[in-house]
Amino acid sequence: MKKTIKNIAAFMFAATIISSCDTVDFGDVNDNPNGPTAPITSQLLSSAQVSVSTIINHVDGINYVQQLTEGQYPGPSRYSGLTFSYNTWYTGPVQNLNRIIEVNEDADLAEGASLFGDNNNQIATSKLLRVYFLQYMTDTWGYLPWSEAFQGIDGTQPKFDTQQELYTFMFAEIEDALGKINAGAGPAGDMLFGGDMDQWKVFGNTLKMVMALRISDADAATAKTKFEQAVASGRLITSNSANLVFTFGSDDNSDNQWEDRYESREDYVMSETFMNALSGKTDPRMEKYSDPATGTGLYTGAENGKVNGNTPDYAFPTATVIQDPVYKSPIYTYAQTELSLAEAAVKGWNVGGGTAATHFKAGIEASMMQWGVATVDMDTYTAANTSATMADIAYEKWIALYLNGPEAWAEWRRLDAPALTPSIYANDQRIPVRHAYSSAVADNNADNYAAVIAAQGPDNNHTKLWWDKN
Repeated sequence: MKKTIKNIAAFMFAATIISSCDTVDFGDVNDNPNGPTAPITSQLLSSAQVSVSTIINHVDGINYVQQLTEGQYPGPSRYSGLTFSYNTWYTGPVQNLNRIIEVNEDADLAEGASLFGDNNNQIATSKLLRVYFLQYMTDTWGYLPWSEAFQGIDGTQPKFDTQQELYTFMFAEIEDALGKINAGAGPAGDMLFGGDMDQWKVFGNTLKMVMALRISDADAATAKTKFEQAVASGRLITSNSANLVFTFGSDDNSDNQWEDRYESREDYVMSETFMNALSGKTDPRMEKYSDPATGTGLYTGAENGKVNGNTPDYAFPTATVIQDPVYKSPIYTYAQTELSLAEAAVKGWNVGGGTAATHFKAGIEASMMQWGVATVDMDTYTAANTSATMADIAYEKWIALYLNGPEAWAEWRRLDAPALTPSIYANDQRIPVRHAYSSAVADNNADNYAAVIAAQGPDNNHTKLWWDKN
């Protein structure tokens, strides 16, 4: 399935690029009378959705926030990447979603596209997913080309939009998308939620909630308004059974990426930072998140960034994750929702009822129940951890966002907690707070690149993003 989807994505992108170029008119000599006459939007959507798994299972953030570290071949745990390219997002999933929106908004093509679901629902799901990708991208790089992007040969040197402009655009897209969702047929090819538009409403409002908190130190008024809108919608995650997850296939071409990573190598082990934190608070999630070292039977974490070659000496991520080909990787969870409500309550925002303490406790319980912690152990932990300060919430988010690298990294950068000691084995002993642009940006778009550097700051991994104020 994975190979098939990749082939579909490559074909669709190639078709899009070719159709956007100026060409000589050869009449209908190259027309295939048996070929499709309109884009197959279901295939475009499926292809785009595959990329969700590459976000939620991305290892850089997991290593940066020291939930895991590496074995014999340290890379991200030593912050070794200096530049990173965003090109595949523009040429792959985002381009596919652009095309779905374009086709369903075109009066001449919309009727054919409706074979794959209600037009407005296709537009809405594509816009929400596009915002999800764009938020990941801007929270990784900062300023990005957007308003002048996707113009083909007419716009090969687009300007970079500020992160504030991108967030303004994303909030508007979410509002438009949520307003378009109706009782019509959900989109065909929806591998995430099976065309269930109620789940898309939850996804959109949860995305809005997360984005609102993300900018709360940079634009408190907008953050408060958007967060309270998400709460008032009544469409947030209210139980672990409603967690928004990515489900992998059972065959070897579409199965869980974590399982693939451990089929022939053992590159990742538990970090001593994470394991010491769990052990120090007698957190029952330690034995749910990890399995003990095969060599010693102990829950031992490894030094961050060290060449930890003898991996049997260290605890591994639990077999529940790394040995299950159809493991459901969380996108957003009930635990994250409740801890976000706790934070908003501390800020004095309207959270629709409850206090910071009650939502804090509910968030911990949701995380523990998600991982199968026994009730008696959960109750013991929550009884000993009743404080709900911002530092307490930040710590519990760090624990609850285990293995969701981009979210854990973003929340750690925003909340500046818990305190993490950079790897002493890194050449530059500072944990990255963004990724630097690929060198191709400076080479191919020099003037706009210079403008970005002047506005955003030096193009390295240590220039803070717009929303990262503390």
